[in-house]
Amino acid sequence: MDVEGERGGFAVVDRATTNLPSAVDGADVIIVVTGGNSRAVMARSLAPLVRDGQVILLIQGNTGGSLIVRRALDDAGCRADVDVAEMDNYPYSCWRLSPTRIRPIVRKRWLQIATFPGNRIGAVFPRRSPLLPEAVAAPNILYTGFTNANAMLHVANCVANAGRIESGDSYKFYADGVTPAVAHLYEGINAERVAVAAALGASVPTLADWFERVTVFVASRRADTAARHSSRPASSSRTTAMGPIRRRERRSRSTTNSSPKTCRPALSR
Repeated sequence: MDVEGERGGFAVVDRATTNLPSAVDGADVIIVVTGGNSRAVMARSLAPLVRDGQVILLIQGNTGGSLIVRRALDDAGCRADVDVAEMDNYPYSCWRLSPTRIRPIVRKRWLQIATFPGNRIGAVFPRRSPLLPEAVAAPNILYTGFTNANAMLHVANCVANAGRIESGDSYKFYADGVTPAVAHLYEGINAERVAVAAALGASVPTLADWFERVTVFVASRRADTAARHSSRPASSSRTTAMGPIRRRERRSRSTTNSSPKTCRPALSR
């Protein structure tokens, strides 16, 4: 894999295979990066292959990913003593320039890892932390699940821009898609998420605090773009995603708008 950027170079992939038994055999940790809608299928496929002492780590866990995987393993008759863990986000956001070339855009400087059940974190985390130095141990999967950025950002944006998506328009997911009304919707969803988590005993960051704590730009081009977005007047028809949020939270605006995500609807293809 060719990696562009300040710390770029050629990263050797020891083995790429579609043979699941071969990939799992002898692995200490099995990192799963599939979408949330394929977790159960993945777990059922792993059930006869995993062995005692292995760890299944979901990156990312979405919300309730560990619950889905554990139930699917049990339903498939898995008898191996394996741990299931999840992380609340991806370590990097990258541009995929070609099948073998990427450009890192954002590095995450604060990540959480939790296990299900939560009392297994003491055994699992010390084995994983050298691989992910930015990660901290979370008490349980309520902390990772309620810090799911996809749920915070993506759903509201897509629903609010459904007309634009169905018409076949391409648009910048954050810079164009987050109007003042969508940002107001973000605030409402965020407040409800934090309140529900607190009622269940989990203290999770607000959306603005999450941006402030987590995101570091690693590509100057994107940082420049973010600066341009954040300099727009709040009254602009393309206000930043965090524009309507209170002054104390403004530092997160540039992070929100700097995402490389561009929505290209399937209907237009």
